[in-house]
Amino acid sequence: MKLRSLLFAAIIASFSLAGAAEPIHVVNGASYDSAQPLAPGAFATVFGENLASGIFSAQVDAEGRLPTSLGGVSVLVNGTPAMLYYVAPGQINFVMPASVAPGLASIMVQNGASVVEGSAMVSNAGPGIFATNGMGMGEAAALHGWLWQLGPFSVTTNGQATQLSLFLTGLDLTTKPKVLVGGVEVEVTYYGNAPGYPGLQQINFVLPANFAGVGRVPVSVESGGKMSNVTYIVILPTTEMMMNWVPGWMPGRIIRENARMGRMVNVMAYNAANHTALVADAEEDVVRVIAVESKTTTATISLPSGSGALGIAVNAAGSMAAAALTSQNSVALIDLGQNKVTKVVSVGFLPGDMAFSGGSLLVTNAGSGSVSVIDTATGQVARNVEAGFGPVAISVAGNLAIVANLQGGSVSLIDLTTYQVTHVTLDPGTRPRDVALTADGKKAVISTPMTNGFLILDVATQKTTKVTTSVFGAMGPGGIAINGNTAYIANQMTSSITVADIASAQVTRTIPVDPGPRDVAVNPARNQLIVLCVGTGVIDVVDLGTGAVTARIDAGLTKHTVVWSLPTVTSISPNKAAAGSNFTLTLNGFNLASVQKLVFEFVGPRRLDLEDTNIKVTNVQAKADGTQVTANVQILSAAAAGQRFISLVTDQGEMRPPFSMTLFTVTK
Repeated sequence: MKLRSLLFAAIIASFSLAGAAEPIHVVNGASYDSAQPLAPGAFATVFGENLASGIFSAQVDAEGRLPTSLGGVSVLVNGTPAMLYYVAPGQINFVMPASVAPGLASIMVQNGASVVEGSAMVSNAGPGIFATNGMGMGEAAALHGWLWQLGPFSVTTNGQATQLSLFLTGLDLTTKPKVLVGGVEVEVTYYGNAPGYPGLQQINFVLPANFAGVGRVPVSVESGGKMSNVTYIVILPTTEMMMNWVPGWMPGRIIRENARMGRMVNVMAYNAANHTALVADAEEDVVRVIAVESKTTTATISLPSGSGALGIAVNAAGSMAAAALTSQNSVALIDLGQNKVTKVVSVGFLPGDMAFSGGSLLVTNAGSGSVSVIDTATGQVARNVEAGFGPVAISVAGNLAIVANLQGGSVSLIDLTTYQVTHVTLDPGTRPRDVALTADGKKAVISTPMTNGFLILDVATQKTTKVTTSVFGAMGPGGIAINGNTAYIANQMTSSITVADIASAQVTRTIPVDPGPRDVAVNPARNQLIVLCVGTGVIDVVDLGTGAVTARIDAGLTKHTVVWSLPTVTSISPNKAAAGSNFTLTLNGFNLASVQKLVFEFVGPRRLDLEDTNIKVTNVQAKADGTQVTANVQILSAAAAGQRFISLVTDQGEMRPPFSMTLFTVTK
């Protein structure tokens, strides 16, 4: 129970990057999805400005209730007082009254003599899954059912099927919800309110035995006809699977149940210039360069500790690569001639997929709802482009980029000449995970892990055609490779590759591969398919003539060659101050010796990392041992109340630590 308490405490104290429309913006408190209705009794969040005079939080009383007034602030929903968890100048976390009726509800925030009004749509259900990072995307707030620990998870524990507890809000408790793992419905054994926390709900579900080794897969919930946001869990392989599919795996080496493997190979990019595969390991914090012909790791490139890399890309010349340091909100530029990181570039929150376009690198930022465009010559962000909600994948052809917005159920088309954006809404319930453009940019293939097929988008007409891949249900998220008019789509949940003709929108073939296929690439010169199977951490080499796996390469053999870390902030003091004040700011942490400048930035994609020029920072001093930075800060009286994020400018560029560590609040 203690771990659940700590997990939820971290979640309700977190801050969203969802941005705020004036005067207030009310969203689901777990998913931050503005398109999702709110359910009676659900956890909700208000964003705005000047909502409170300071920061206040509440504790549940002996009767399991929260106060309806906190720090002089109250929230009324259709005139009924709501229970409050947390209030701050820019954010209020509250519980929708259970009595509120479906329909458009009025929301009134009272702060002394000040009253701010807004509205929110209320429905019988509006499910939102909590994420461990407090952003509604990323790793799910899920615990092992009886070990009561976070993942990764095994499908069995001590000989019994593993059950997980998923924490969320907004369920319609009159009907059993559906839990989809990789798009596959699983058995729900319990659903209801979680004891001790108003607004918090819990679903217990069973991991099927055939899920072993699928790797990092999405989890979503359907309730009352509404679909939740998408989060992730990691499902481990068994020891037997490693012995069967991993070259050199020796008897006696075991996979411990529900324990980290020491490697987590999530993504791969293929370098056609020298027939190598670059694999990012989010557990070991390295990029491995693997020669496909010799089946050897030729280089191990160290990334900063705690990078959690969930993206990798190679430029057309094969001379430069980039790794998305997802947990560090940064991108590492890699010189493939030297096989080392040459620059770390701060981007948005939760960077993931990337694509090179000439001398630019485009990076999706799921937490910021944006695409950062990096000038690779200078190592600087040239611009940020607003995408949809939760962008996770990108593909480029000529002057066109397409972005898959997983949480928003849409794709964004970006003209790379003018940077104008066109948003294309997909069918309700569609959650696009990967995307690839044909070479002429006329069509795009979109994988949809919550369905049993994929989409083909006609770029000119913006019309989609759905292609069914199997009668057996969802195939799971999958990387896409296109060669000419043929698409290859990895089916992570069913250990296969779908081959489809794009022109006719027909599946022509299904190729079986090893467990957990995630990323795929084509080598036309050798008529090969290169497949990263994340379940066991193996690269399959497939002969496209016969459809047979001709070679298996262990993608997780080597470890760090050099251990290094980015600047890390563990605390700031003070973490709030009034407009018109002057004070000394202190940042504590480690590896801070290279910090040269501090930048206060607005929070939210609508402001796209815009510096607040009403906050002046001077006399930045970093201790030689890297444990502390101090600076003089002046907040001009014109500064608006609300949250800011503090970025660190170092000799390697601007760094953006995990957002919860350097949030600062301006009060009036």
